[in-house]
Amino acid sequence: MNRRNFFTNLSAGAALPAAAMLLNKPAPAELASVVDRSKLNNANVVVRAVGMGRSNIPNVPVTSQTGRKYHFYNDLVKDKIVMINFFYAECTGICPRMTSNLLKVQKALADQMGKGMFIYSVSLKPEQDSPKNLKAYAEMHGIKPGSGWLLLNAARADMETLRERLGFKDSDPALDANVDEHTGILRFGTDLYDHWSGYPLLGKAETIAEMVRQLDPKLPRRPLFPV
Repeated sequence: MNRRNFFTNLSAGAALPAAAMLLNKPAPAELASVVDRSKLNNANVVVRAVGMGRSNIPNVPVTSQTGRKYHFYNDLVKDKIVMINFFYAECTGICPRMTSNLLKVQKALADQMGKGMFIYSVSLKPEQDSPKNLKAYAEMHGIKPGSGWLLLNAARADMETLRERLGFKDSDPALDANVDEHTGILRFGTDLYDHWSGYPLLGKAETIAEMVRQLDPKLPRRPLFPV
């Protein structure tokens, strides 16, 4: 499992039916294409899911910005709808914009957040991003306690396991060594139905929120890409 494979199977979002994306069904062959990495932040593309869903998610120990300890799969993913991204607190490039966009996604899903729907932001620099520093980051960006959004720290080896198994690792060592290469994608899915996908984190917040909402068949649906 590596990040390059994560980007290899991309399909044009406007042409790909939402049900096919959310159910991990292959897009028609004529729609399959490779999207240039430089377009990921602004193109209407849906990143198709990687791996075996729940069987691919590690149960490594993690610590939140409040200092509370969890096991990633058992405590945070099992039977839930989750959104997962990677970041680091001192990132001054793309991370603040992505955090701002995630806040819009969280607001759009406010009626579900913290009830069965959660956001997990995992630090790429665990040695620097202590729970205290993560809490300061949360306060600075308006991520409120009890809002269903956790900033997580894991031991370096466990963080790397999460990154690899969730599809954020690049098979090119030079690219993989650049932490900023791993911050642009939001991975989301439902453990209850074992449906997983992803989307550029700087994509339209309303579109991201609707794709996540459609993971729960009990919730009302809106068009993903209105004409």
